[in-house]
Amino acid sequence: MAILRFNFASPQENPPERRDRIQAALELSSWAETRGVSAISVDEHHESGHGWSCNPILTAALFLARTTKIVASVDCALGPLWHPVRLAEDIALVDTMSGGRLIVTIGLGYRPVEYELFGTPFEDRGQLMDDLLQTVTSLWSSPTFTPSPLTRPHPVIFVGGGVRATARRAVKFGLPLNLPIHLPEVADYYRELCSAAGQRPVVVMPAAGSRGMVFLHEDPDRAWAELGEHYLWEARVYSGWGGGRVYSFMHGTEKIETIEDVKAAGRYRFMTPDELIADVKANPSDHIVLHSLVGAMPVDEAWKSVQLLTDKVLPALAD
Repeated sequence: MAILRFNFASPQENPPERRDRIQAALELSSWAETRGVSAISVDEHHESGHGWSCNPILTAALFLARTTKIVASVDCALGPLWHPVRLAEDIALVDTMSGGRLIVTIGLGYRPVEYELFGTPFEDRGQLMDDLLQTVTSLWSSPTFTPSPLTRPHPVIFVGGGVRATARRAVKFGLPLNLPIHLPEVADYYRELCSAAGQRPVVVMPAAGSRGMVFLHEDPDRAWAELGEHYLWEARVYSGWGGGRVYSFMHGTEKIETIEDVKAAGRYRFMTPDELIADVKANPSDHIVLHSLVGAMPVDEAWKSVQLLTDKVLPALAD
């Protein structure tokens, strides 16, 4: 599966430039879906100071309104920061509008500053998450709730996180599990719990040695020299947020200070089309995630990257 990831963040808070990036992302997604791209991915953050996407359900709806086949994956919505009824309504509306093309992973988040912004106690996030999942699933099953979702028994939602408590929560509510990194021990624990509860396990997990996020370029060495600052900026921001204490597709325990640190961590990569083709053939279970507008990447460079994917990589893999 080929996925385009967008968050609209940049080192400088500049609304006109962010507007242009949003417009470019919409154009990229509608163009790319006719050429084999399967999904777009958006996320949620607050108090970033960098214009990060703060409403992933609304953002997903923008993409879905401009497309007809592509799936929008929210990775993830910060559950305890949402009013449960509002979240149930918004997901149901977008699910219906898009013909069931919305997938939402609901997680706890890990930044106390985001909870402070909403006046929500960080220490209560586990109970708030349970309450939210109970409310949204109950509302979707109620015959009197409107807007009722199109997808039955309810829209596609995953419980996101990387600890055993996440697995227990997913089984408690009969929901699939989305792990942010390769955590086979948590996946196995979830499957054991599902077996004991008589549930069918559904777990999404990145492959071991995942290639992370890719930007396609004919000359990766030149790309690192000329465009690596965009990767570096985002990687530094994310590593600072996590502090090596959380599980995330975007960062791990590494402290990111230099481009060499980004390269060593392996979560952001410049690759040629041939390199990506070979890597996919060697690791077919790992999705292709193109982060084409990362760190306010120039829009023309983003287009080049996506076109290399659609014109060279996807046709070669189809053959």
